Amino acid sequence: MHHVLKIEDEFYEAKVAGIKPFEIRFNDRGFQKGDTVTFTQPVGAITRKGKWEITYVIGYQQRDGFVVFADKRIDEH
Repeated sequence: MHHVLKIEDEFYEAKVAGIKPFEIRFNDRGFQKGDTVTFTQPVGAITRKGKWEITYVIGYQQRDGFVVFADKRIDEH
């Protein structure tokens, strides 16, 4: 399954730099290993975006309904 998610600027920058290879998200989409995610980050009139693959999902010790997923970038700009 493919998901499109908005992401704040500071988190997008860290994700693109490769220093934030995870997300903590409300699991209203049923995130699973192998799913792909396009993160979008609006900047004025343009929208920056990139595509990642979910490599691991865990809900251990998270608030109800939340998961942590690890991801790796699959598009390189």
